[in-house]
Amino acid sequence: MKIKKLWGSRFHQEPPQRIIEFLSGRDVEGVFPSDQNLIEYDTWGSKAHAIMLQRQGIISEDDLRVILSGLREIEGLFIRGEFVLDESREDVHSNVEGFLIERYGIESAGKLHTARSRNDQITVDMRLYMRGQVFDFTRELDELIGALLGKAQENLDTVMPGFTHHQHAMVTTFAHVLLSFAEPLERDIWRFIHWYRLFNKNPLGGVAGYGSTFPLDRELTSKLLAFDTCHGNSLDPITNRWEPELELAYAIATTMNHLSTIAQSFIMMSTPEFDMVKLDDTHCSGSSIMPQKRNPGALEVIKGKASVAQGILSGLLSLGKSSFIGYNRDSQWAKYLIMDMVRECKPALWVMKEVIELLQVNRETMLGQCRKGFIGATALLEELVQRFQIPFRQAKILMEKAVKYSEDKGAEMVIPEGFRRALKKMNLGFEMSDAELLEGQDPLRVVSRKTSKGGPSTEAVKTQIDGIRERLKGNRRWNREGSSRIEDAKKEIQRIEESLGITAKT
Repeated sequence: MKIKKLWGSRFHQEPPQRIIEFLSGRDVEGVFPSDQNLIEYDTWGSKAHAIMLQRQGIISEDDLRVILSGLREIEGLFIRGEFVLDESREDVHSNVEGFLIERYGIESAGKLHTARSRNDQITVDMRLYMRGQVFDFTRELDELIGALLGKAQENLDTVMPGFTHHQHAMVTTFAHVLLSFAEPLERDIWRFIHWYRLFNKNPLGGVAGYGSTFPLDRELTSKLLAFDTCHGNSLDPITNRWEPELELAYAIATTMNHLSTIAQSFIMMSTPEFDMVKLDDTHCSGSSIMPQKRNPGALEVIKGKASVAQGILSGLLSLGKSSFIGYNRDSQWAKYLIMDMVRECKPALWVMKEVIELLQVNRETMLGQCRKGFIGATALLEELVQRFQIPFRQAKILMEKAVKYSEDKGAEMVIPEGFRRALKKMNLGFEMSDAELLEGQDPLRVVSRKTSKGGPSTEAVKTQIDGIRERLKGNRRWNREGSSRIEDAKKEIQRIEESLGITAKT
């Protein structure tokens, strides 16, 4: 008998391997070197730099042809998984340049580092890496919000209790709750876009931070790397190397906080005590000893990752608190922290999307809980104020007494006997029939009357869904245009390579 894990036989459908990996974290799988993430960006930045050197007459066309051929070869090896960093070399930059010199000779390949520092390289590599993550996160967020909107559309009339202090508060709908998750995620998209507007700038050409005597064309390299422009001050991106990482980390950490709120809400709602929703088997885990267990493992992992994200955010903020001008080695750890954060947090987006898509909603249970805990008392209070024109504070005291007297009778809604006793106690001169009293607390009727913009009524929720969908179109357009611009920059480099006789077979 072969056993891969110590639970799962009670499930109708076991979690797929990628969910198992999500649940397991680093328990059995290692993390590869950080600079392995940067190989494609280091070759891209090197190509742009070499082209600029040749255009400025600093190196010859033959030198450029040799360098671009070597970089193209590295890219091919990397795509096939055959360019692995040599740990005897210090970093990705040393690996790339060392490969070129060994393979193509120092006479031409040795000119690549002209008018360039590793400060240039790492800041460029990290900008390109983080920009790629920005596009990934915005796409994943768009899909997650789409899942929330789809599930909300299915549950426009699914009434449920709203909560404050973990207790029944007022009647709402599940769709209304889902949209309260979608809106902050929409704001998260804008935080990532804000990163792009702040940091889509080219640090290449700053050399070690203090410029170069070579006649560099920084606008050309900006174009070839799809940056908006170059940094106005060459020293800024070196001294403040931690800042783009911090800004991205803030956007990720805020997103994770929102995901953690969703996760905790679904965990609570899926307990036997609430029984409002049921997670699909594929997002649950079991116990090594208790055969009946069906734990919300995927959601608990998301909560854990949110805590990790906050710790990393704090670490990045500390890295930048006391930098002296120029490069300082401690800023190197900003790279490790942000890469750890991306690796830990990005999968949470697609996991949450799947959780929502496969979530089962127990509508009858939700409806039944809307008739407990005096949840209709506030709506009845508002009806008294509107119908009988009595002061709100007076009506509030009346309803508090009615709740108390009804509770004394073991009821969970305001009952006629309790209401009349409160009326008599306060000596108020109006009356409501038993039918009117009960109707005023009916959850379906209560929700239908909450027609204010942003509220839980069917029409109000439809308006919210339409608004979010319309705004997401603009975010998708931004993503498409930015991605297209990046592809155009890569195609321009490819066109230059082809003009030099360098083909994909090289």
